[in-house]
Amino acid sequence: MIEFPPPPPPSPPAGNRRLVPMAVAAVLVLVVVVALVNGYRNRSTRQAADRIGPLSPAPSQTVPVPSVPAPRGGFGLVPLVACPQIRDEESRLTYRCIDDALRQDAPDVNLGLRISLTQEVEPGWVVSEGSGNPRSLASPPTTDTVGYLEDSRANPRPLGPSVPSPAQVQTEVRRRTDLALERGYGDNPSSEVLAAHTRSFGGVQGYELLTEITINPAYRARRHLAARVERLWTVGVPTTAGISIFMLSIPDNRKDLWPKAEATIATVQVL
Repeated sequence: MIEFPPPPPPSPPAGNRRLVPMAVAAVLVLVVVVALVNGYRNRSTRQAADRIGPLSPAPSQTVPVPSVPAPRGGFGLVPLVACPQIRDEESRLTYRCIDDALRQDAPDVNLGLRISLTQEVEPGWVVSEGSGNPRSLASPPTTDTVGYLEDSRANPRPLGPSVPSPAQVQTEVRRRTDLALERGYGDNPSSEVLAAHTRSFGGVQGYELLTEITINPAYRARRHLAARVERLWTVGVPTTAGISIFMLSIPDNRKDLWPKAEATIATVQVL
């Protein structure tokens, strides 16, 4: 499963991907409080406008979009999303949750997912689903921690010759899988490729890689983990944002979800 470091502390050591539900809950509470305060402050203006009538409309109000913070050094905030249907505007992808019990977590700096949905299956270990893309994610040369750089909606990539080739998509999918293996599954996990093939996503040709990961027994014993094996689905799709990535990672203590993974991946569409 995948642990998440609480935002915004420094990059964690390998394998430390703790779930941070309290941090996300605190952010959500803060968003609600701010919205209520803003609503109180604007109430008298709206009431005055109602009295004046349609010929003198009230000044337009900017409504803040609920969001969660990006990791330290990141670009702005990440919009809130919720199951069952996820819409990742920045990565230009939409998809369904494999389980509606998944909840949005802080961005996953180990798997490189700006939109990250998780469900804890045992202390510190989770089912993970989410998306990201290279224009918002990068690996600094000194570490494997993913940083959040820019909002691709402000400067989208044009369609045409600059759209990534199938070979580039495959390379990126393998790179992102290797990065996940290095950072997301503890010390020295072993892995085996179970499937790798091109696939159409709403008429757009992408690439899917399925990897089975065996967690290091010494790491499992040290962390008192019940999970032994995890399956990681990595999908790459060329979009106007670049090569957009969808990931789904499920440990064997939720292997009841493994047969549902392909149907979930089939819901991935380009916006």
